[in-house]
Amino acid sequence: MEQERILHIITQSRQGDEKAFATLVREYQPLVFRLTFRLLCNEDDARDAVQETFIKVWLSLDKYDRRFRFSTWIYTIASNIVYDRLRKQQPILLDTTDINDLPLIADNDIEKSLNNQELRNLILYLTAKLTPSQRLVFTLRDLEGLDTDEVTTITGLSADKIKSNLYLARKYIREQLKSYKI
Repeated sequence: MEQERILHIITQSRQGDEKAFATLVREYQPLVFRLTFRLLCNEDDARDAVQETFIKVWLSLDKYDRRFRFSTWIYTIASNIVYDRLRKQQPILLDTTDINDLPLIADNDIEKSLNNQELRNLILYLTAKLTPSQRLVFTLRDLEGLDTDEVTTITGLSADKIKSNLYLARKYIREQLKSYKI
């Protein structure tokens, strides 16, 4: 969605237009679900986090700073919600219900596609074993493809802290993949 159209819809939503807000939800819900599912590794928890995210968005629309992309603002809200949940949780058991719907690697060759699917499942499984901050940074940077500046904006972590968490997360996943002989 282009920025001008988003800003117009946000303005309408700030004025109480529920249909305009529903447009924002429809547009950004897949992005928020993908992030929350990758971080929480459980469909029900991810759906709850999505709902909580959009409630906070609705209640905080007047605080949105137009200098930043709207998607960055939503990522920030969703990340904070998920991060709080991760810090309170016990280690997570992976729920693979919708993992196959999450694009990580794409290929038209069936054999490669099956291998990619197995690799995707394994990476998500290993991601669930990271510390909350490593999981958040790894997911935003490597799975969602955001740049370091945007991850800094979303998480509030310094660039050095992001690099450190990302290094440790990648190192752990790389070592684990070697043990699986991948």
